[in-house]
Amino acid sequence: MTKIGTLTSQIVTGNCPECRTDTLLVSFEPHLYRCVNCGFDLEQKVNGVIKYVIANEETKFKASILPDEEDKHG
Repeated sequence: MTKIGTLTSQIVTGNCPECRTDTLLVSFEPHLYRCVNCGFDLEQKVNGVIKYVIANEETKFKASILPDEEDKHG
């Protein structure tokens, strides 16, 4: 079995702006969450208050390399 990387998750409570309910939000990427109620993807914005905004095709995402992968890519 080959280790590709580590997968960490975070589960938080928040208000989904799509279904407008207080629900659980699950994250496998920093600042990106999915509503467990409606399945909508959200981006976390922190500006004194944590807010979750809709992540759609106009949202700009930053690619990152896992720490284990940095050694392979230089």
